[in-house]
Amino acid sequence: MKRSDLIKSLERKFGLNHKDAKRFVDAFFEELLKLLVEGGKVELRGLGVFKLRRLGGRFIKNPKTGVEVYVNERYTVSFKPSKALKR
Repeated sequence: MKRSDLIKSLERKFGLNHKDAKRFVDAFFEELLKLLVEGGKVELRGLGVFKLRRLGGRFIKNPKTGVEVYVNERYTVSFKPSKALKR
């Protein structure tokens, strides 16, 4: 499901107009991002847990040229599904 599909689904399910459904989806994702950056973990009961995970810096090699380049440490989001979602 894409973001636009989610917006269309909210329009149908709750009778929202496109603008309101889009604002809701945008606000939800902005809040999720803000909470992850501030606390590093967001738990949505029945869905799962989103966490920030630190990836350390490392050297990677370009397979075409063979040149090694250092990639700085960075963060990524990991998701652990709830037991209900796994079923």
